[in-house]
Amino acid sequence: MTSIKDLQTRLGVDPDGKVGPATLAAIYKALGWEATTPSRTIADFIGGFIDAHEGGLSMDPADNGNWTGGKRNSGTLVGSKFGVTPGAVAVYRDVPASSLTKADIANLTRDEAVAIGVANYFKAPGFDKLPMNRVTLSVVDMGWGTGPGQAVKLLQRMVGVADDGKLGPATAAAYAAWLGKVGEEHGARQWGDVRNAFYRAINQPRFLKGWINRTSSFLPGTKWWSDWAGFGK
Repeated sequence: MTSIKDLQTRLGVDPDGKVGPATLAAIYKALGWEATTPSRTIADFIGGFIDAHEGGLSMDPADNGNWTGGKRNSGTLVGSKFGVTPGAVAVYRDVPASSLTKADIANLTRDEAVAIGVANYFKAPGFDKLPMNRVTLSVVDMGWGTGPGQAVKLLQRMVGVADDGKLGPATAAAYAAWLGKVGEEHGARQWGDVRNAFYRAINQPRFLKGWINRTSSFLPGTKWWSDWAGFGK
């Protein structure tokens, strides 16, 4: 019986054992069909970075995000899962964070984690108002980790508008104009520099290497960059 990895090797694609867009395109080509890549969604992106960068259940008491009060020793230690904090779960479910238990977090599914990402970290902050491309996706990813408001402020400073942390028409227009001027690849590198400068400035040595690596994973030259080519176009 031929495995997915065996089939991928024969088709000349990365043998990761997953039937993703690159594998499907290679299958279509081998069959003589039009080699089209299925359209990707923001939910696909959020699910992808959850799989690539987030772990399962975390009960680390040193992590502010594992406490219902949003800070170490504030409220109750209930943990986080898939990178989703009790605060984010509470907003999505419209319940007080203080009402959440360890079981609520432990039983969080990946599907709900992705839905929380779309609702809390993409639509609510207004990232859906921005041009959709790979730079924007990296902005969304940073907002997942730092809070959308911080990511918006850094974006606003980069494109030269008031850094109020609110993503309105002026910010969206300035961002679109900036992208039109610098292009997607240069824009991704410049945004990557902004991300990393912020991470270094907050002086968290324990997490810095992981944060820098995460930034790098969304830059030109990576497999992710190639896989997401043409997103939003």
